[in-house]
Amino acid sequence: MSTITKRALAEALKKMMEKKPLSKITVTDLAEACGINRHTFYYHFRDIYDLVEWIYCSEVERAIMGDDPADSWEERFRRFFTYARENKKFIMSTYACVQKDYLLRFMYTYIVKIISNILDEMAEGITVAPEKRKFITDFYTYAFEGIIFSWVRDGMEQDPEELIKMLGAIITRGNEENSLLRILET
Repeated sequence: MSTITKRALAEALKKMMEKKPLSKITVTDLAEACGINRHTFYYHFRDIYDLVEWIYCSEVERAIMGDDPADSWEERFRRFFTYARENKKFIMSTYACVQKDYLLRFMYTYIVKIISNILDEMAEGITVAPEKRKFITDFYTYAFEGIIFSWVRDGMEQDPEELIKMLGAIITRGNEENSLLRILET
């Protein structure tokens, strides 16, 4: 029952965010939309921003990471872009809100997972010092995060396939000359 209530609150919030900014939505608005009392809301979430974080964590985990751990990084980013476009109002409203931390935290969490998977594949058979692995993971995570954040800031207009293609060129261009592998081997 708890998950059903959380999902109902999430859907109500997303629907409300299509019409007004996050900062103008109250717990009372959400409780009324779901036919619950305010105490029920607070049983599940500390505040509306906690609900926003829950939405990102629960929906994005399913949308981006998927069920198959063997999915390529391209497929995971493709799913992210699809999710973002399908939830554009929600993401843009979150972005426009003072609480951008939720959007940044959510993006960082999943980009790190994707970058780590890429590193695992590319560094197979190579011994990598932990500090080098952390450096390259951070470098690519922040680069990808910046590109995606710019894409969101610019209204999600650029074709995601073009972004994926450009990101792929940066990561996988040539085996021996790949900067990712070169830093891992030094």
